[in-house]
Amino acid sequence: MRVVMIRTHRLITGLALSAVLCFAGPAAPGRAAGPAIHMGYLGVASDAGIFIALDKGYFKAQGVDLALERFGVGADQMALLGAGRLDIASGATSPTLFNAIARGLPVAVVADKGSLRKGFGFNVLVVRKALVDGGQFKGLADLRGRVLGSPSPASIVAFENYLILKKAGLTPRDMTVEYVEFADQPAAMANGKIDAAVMVEPFATAAESRGIGKIVMPLDQLLPDFQTAVIFYNRDWARAHAEDAQRWMVAYVQALRYYNQALRDRRVRDDVITIMAAHTPIKDRAVWDKMIWAGLSPDGTVTTRTILDYERWLLNEHQIAQFVTAPRFADASYTEHAVSVLGPARP
Repeated sequence: MRVVMIRTHRLITGLALSAVLCFAGPAAPGRAAGPAIHMGYLGVASDAGIFIALDKGYFKAQGVDLALERFGVGADQMALLGAGRLDIASGATSPTLFNAIARGLPVAVVADKGSLRKGFGFNVLVVRKALVDGGQFKGLADLRGRVLGSPSPASIVAFENYLILKKAGLTPRDMTVEYVEFADQPAAMANGKIDAAVMVEPFATAAESRGIGKIVMPLDQLLPDFQTAVIFYNRDWARAHAEDAQRWMVAYVQALRYYNQALRDRRVRDDVITIMAAHTPIKDRAVWDKMIWAGLSPDGTVTTRTILDYERWLLNEHQIAQFVTAPRFADASYTEHAVSVLGPARP
């Protein structure tokens, strides 16, 4: 884990974003702040609920004191979450999640942090533009023999890559995989280190806007409604700090409501773009306006059905030791509480 954190610190320092590693605010009058809640995050488009809740004061209003720590992928957070070093984590489900639960570690999926709803395919297959312009890439079958970028061996992107290659009649053995964090993938593509990658937004649109890559497939076309990212709680922390766990979720779901409002209200959209540009490496507002936005449930609801589909693939690939049922890895009680406090979402 030391290597991951050193790499993360280097990246953020280079982007002059070290200030986003920690956000904390005083509690609202009349509500005392509890101990700081330590949370891992990725700094991608689907973190919108987290950043909105910070900037709009929703966490502050709930008396939540939040300390954020950036990671390259969600899987890197699991050991720290299970050990209580993190109280909350975020990112995609992965073999590390299911193996951790099988070993009895107290981790649970508690809320949505991005799904591939129709029109919200924010996980995107990007191919190096030079290959497209030169006629060397005309379809998925032309990925044969190319270098495919992936953030981690434990990333859910491995599953997405498998399905893309299967659609082309290929297998992972027909490719070379280079492990590059999401934020570094556009640069890796620019210098020819990788030929293609499933990038997350805003990095996919940033790569295309800079003439580095070409978006060839939003993954809602391949994996409709797929749950790509979630919020995790350490169950022991949540039981010991039940009110904090509930208040965090109320603020988060309130932010998800604001995010969904941005999809139909230009003024709110502009505000969300300002927030996201402030807290991620991509500062160009035009990229945020053009990109494919993440699907985020206004109630924080997790599509467990698609997580189970992914888990079955992991089991078949021998990446997990046993199948973990939904009641063992998912806990909807926190989002249900938030909805009871906030009321039903606007259609």
